[in-house]
Amino acid sequence: MLTFFLEKHNKTPLYEQLYQEIKQNIINNELKADEKLPSKRKLAQHLKVSVITVENAYHQLIAEGYIKSKPKSGFFVLPLIDLMPPQRNTFQQAVIEKVEKDHFLIDFRTNLVDTDYFPYDKMAKIEKEVIQYEYKHKLNDTNHLGDDGLRLQISKLLFEYRGISAKPESIVIGSGSENLIALLVMLLGRDKVYGVEEPGYLKNYQLYQNYGASSKTFRIEKEGINTDLLTQIDVVHITPSHQFPLGIVMPISKRIELLNWVNEDQKRYIIEDDYDSEFRFSGKPIPALKSLDHMNKVIYLNSFSKSIAPSYRVSFMVLPDYLMNRFNQQFSHLICSVPIVTQLTLERFIRDHAYEKHLSRMKNIYKLKRDILIDHLKRANFKSKISIKGEESGLHFLLDISTKLDIDELIDRAKQKNVRLYGIHEYYLNKHDESQRKTLVMGYSHMNEKQLKKAVELLESAWKDI
Repeated sequence: MLTFFLEKHNKTPLYEQLYQEIKQNIINNELKADEKLPSKRKLAQHLKVSVITVENAYHQLIAEGYIKSKPKSGFFVLPLIDLMPPQRNTFQQAVIEKVEKDHFLIDFRTNLVDTDYFPYDKMAKIEKEVIQYEYKHKLNDTNHLGDDGLRLQISKLLFEYRGISAKPESIVIGSGSENLIALLVMLLGRDKVYGVEEPGYLKNYQLYQNYGASSKTFRIEKEGINTDLLTQIDVVHITPSHQFPLGIVMPISKRIELLNWVNEDQKRYIIEDDYDSEFRFSGKPIPALKSLDHMNKVIYLNSFSKSIAPSYRVSFMVLPDYLMNRFNQQFSHLICSVPIVTQLTLERFIRDHAYEKHLSRMKNIYKLKRDILIDHLKRANFKSKISIKGEESGLHFLLDISTKLDIDELIDRAKQKNVRLYGIHEYYLNKHDESQRKTLVMGYSHMNEKQLKKAVELLESAWKDI
């Protein structure tokens, strides 16, 4: 039986350690061509790791051509071909190729803001004053949670806007949700199964995998989550106030059902991702799930990506007391990943009520953009073929299209007119299963009035005969 010493506390995921060990054995010819490897279950039992760890390692070895899988037979080592030496021993400068992204005249992406309205002057003034008068007092600040003043201001925002009573000492600041998810995986454990919405922000599904944990998707139904689908999941990552991309608001009955589910098992937790909750254009703001959490089982996650800018890279989470104590014990040696100048500037920006004014201004601007785009769509030559959903909140809406053409044909026709569209099927893990659904996800926040009008004109040209 293969024996490897895997370090469970190493930053490198267990499956990657195992993959490297087996790969090196094959390269060193310690594992011969056509030699049969142990079954996933046997090797997992022998190494005292999960079957998923072995499965992920084997999948990577298969992908790189080191082993192959024979149905009903097992896994076998493939023969290696010796690498030919170079003809001449000459030094060549490595060329790093940039990954070029397609650029379109109109792009309905959902993760952008309008850069024309970024508060440049106000931010520059505050940052200059921070560097002149405050920075010197914080040069040696190594707080692992983030600046005290900023966490105080965030706690006030949460109470005012989301109805959440969060102590500043329960808030952790991080550089983007990727950073906070990494911390949560280390805090909650890689042995947990993390559930991600489908359709949804599938980057989170990949992040949990990348950080060495197991992740699964669960389908979102008309009223949101169905807890019957969570039988194999320990930690649920959800967007209850404005589900992305469907725009569904989880009703109170479903919220109670979810809270009952999490309270049934001590190891379960909910990660509430309050995605673009700041932008609701009709009715009262939807209360956060965290505001209903009396058992301390909801981890609240949010950022300033939509209200300020995606590249600003300031996110935060609110941890239940038990997890906060564990976090302080395990991660007090860390330093907050957001530069202190950025934190001090944002703290002043909020404390001076500049953030409140900026947010109010952007709500009006984005509402106007939404109304302009919808008005143009409702007057387009294809108006009888479309219906609009989920426009009440957030910075995108859904466009259902009644046509004989499939969704890829609609998107390709738009591309020929220099317009990039995104089908709802792109937000499913198995995109083919949903490829028959003729729904587009329309992000509009970054476009001006002329671009919005031009976008519909180009779509009219692309979809003349749909």
